[in-house]
Amino acid sequence: SLPRYLIEAVVSTQSTGPIDIKDVKLLDWLVDRAVVNRLWNEECSELRSLLKEVSEEECPLTDISKDDLTLPIYYHTSTRILETLEASPFGSKNILGQYNHEYTAKWARIVKLFEKDCTFLADCSKSIAQNVKYDVPLYKKQIARATQIKQDSLKKQTECSKNITKYQAKFRERCADIGIVGDHVRSELLALVTEIPSMMVEIGGDMAGLQSALSYYQVFARFLISDPDLEVCPMLSFFLQHGNTTVCQWETGILPAQESDTDSSVEIIEPMEVREKNGCVYITDDLSLEDIATDTDPKNLTPELEGVKEEEEGEVDYGIDTIDFGADIDFGDDVVECGEIDFGEETVEIAVLEDGDGKQTELLLDNSITRNKILDELHELSAFLYGRRDEISRQAESIFSEIPDCPTEVQTTQLIDVEKMLARVSIPLNKLTSDKMRHLLLLKASEKYLDRLTDSLQSQLRLVDKMEDSIDMMKLRVQEAEQTFNEVEPKLKKVVETTKQLKSCVEAELSKRYNGRPVRIMGDINTL
Repeated sequence: SLPRYLIEAVVSTQSTGPIDIKDVKLLDWLVDRAVVNRLWNEECSELRSLLKEVSEEECPLTDISKDDLTLPIYYHTSTRILETLEASPFGSKNILGQYNHEYTAKWARIVKLFEKDCTFLADCSKSIAQNVKYDVPLYKKQIARATQIKQDSLKKQTECSKNITKYQAKFRERCADIGIVGDHVRSELLALVTEIPSMMVEIGGDMAGLQSALSYYQVFARFLISDPDLEVCPMLSFFLQHGNTTVCQWETGILPAQESDTDSSVEIIEPMEVREKNGCVYITDDLSLEDIATDTDPKNLTPELEGVKEEEEGEVDYGIDTIDFGADIDFGDDVVECGEIDFGEETVEIAVLEDGDGKQTELLLDNSITRNKILDELHELSAFLYGRRDEISRQAESIFSEIPDCPTEVQTTQLIDVEKMLARVSIPLNKLTSDKMRHLLLLKASEKYLDRLTDSLQSQLRLVDKMEDSIDMMKLRVQEAEQTFNEVEPKLKKVVETTKQLKSCVEAELSKRYNGRPVRIMGDINTL
C-alpha cells in the first residue's frame, strides 16, 4: 500500500519512454506526484514582496533591460539577472560568502526562494496554464476583432464614397432637370419663376406652327363624321387665331376693359342725382335720364321721397301708422338751415371692390384650367397624327382616294407630311409637360411647394453629409482598431515567447528528475 507517487517513481526509474503531460493539468500533475507542495501558493508571500520590491527599484546595471524587471518575473529570468549581476562589480562577496551589494543579495534571495520546494516549477506550471487557457486566446480575439473592424470599416468607407457620388450625381441631375445650378437652391428657384413669361412666349411661338396640323385634323374629322360644323380642338383653334390672350376674351369674346395686377380694383360710379325740398338736400341714384334734365321742383321728386312730408303739427308721415312723438320735445336751441349746406356742383362715389375676377385677366397659358385644356387638345392632336402615321406607313396607297367627295387635303397628305406635323406638335407639348415646367408652375402657384421642393433637393445633400460623417466615423474606427492591434500584438508575442520559455524550463527540470527521460508538455501550448 505504497503511495501513488512512490509507485510511479519506482516505475519511472525502470522506464525509458517519454512522459506526456497535459499543459493545463501540469500543476495538478506536479502536486499529485509530490514534486511541489500542495500549499506552495500560500508560502510565496516573501517571494512576491521581494519581486515587487526589486521591480520598483532602479537597476544599477544598464545591461539588464526594463522588460526583465517587469512583473511577472519568472525563475529563468531571475537566474539570468543574478548571473549578470555576479559577473559585474556588484557581484562581489565578503569573507562570509555574502554579497556586498544589497541589490544583488535580493536577487540571490529570490532565486533561493524559487528553488525552495521546487516553487519555480509550480509557478511556471501555473503561468503556462494561465497563458494557454486565458491570455493567449484573449489577445488573439482582440487582434481578430480589431482586424475585422478595420476591414468592415474600410469596406463601409468604400460604400459611403460610392453613395456620395451617387447622391451628388442625382442632385445635379435633378437640378439640371429643373434648370438651376444648385449652389443656392431656394434663391435659384425663386429666380427661376421669373422665366415663366418668356417660356410661355416661346411656347406660344412654337404653337403658331400647328395651323397645318390642326387644319388637317379638322378636315379629317369633319369628313369622317360628315358634320361640317363639328368643333375640333376649339381651345387650340382659338389660341392659334388670337394668340396667348386673356381668359376673359376666351370666355366672353370681349377684351377686358382694364388689366390690373393688383389685388383690388377701383370703380368710379356715375354722379348721383342731387335734389332739394324745403331747403333740405336729398341724394338718390334711382333717377332716370329724364329726371336729370329737370329742375329741383318738388313735383319732380321720386316716389320714394313723396311720402316724406313735414306736417305743421310736428308729425311726419313715413307711409306707416302715425307715431306721436309729442309736441313738447326739444331738439335743441340752435336751428341749422339745410338750405345753406353746399355739397358742390357734382358728387362722385368711388367703390373699392375685391378682385374676385382676377382669373379673367390671366393669359391662357398662365391659367391652369385653360392650360390643361390646351394640353388635352395637344395630346388629342398628337394621338391623331400618330395614328395617321401608322395607317399611312402600313398602306402603300391611300384608301381615301377611292372614296368620293374626299377632301383633297386628306388624299394628298403623305407620310413625311404627317411626320413633320407630329414633330411640330411635339415641341410645345414636350415643353409644357417637362419636369421643369411642372415645377415652375407649382412654384408660382404655391409657396409651400417651394419649401417642399427645396427640402426635397437638399435631402440629397443631407444624405451626402450623412455619408461624409459616416466616412469620418469609419476612419476613426480604423484608427482605433489599428491602435488596438499595435498595443495587443506585442503583448501576444511576449506571452507566447514567455510561455515557450517556461515550457522548455519545466521540461528540462522534470527530465533531470526522471533520469533524463524526455518530458513533453502536450496541448494547445504547441499551437500558439
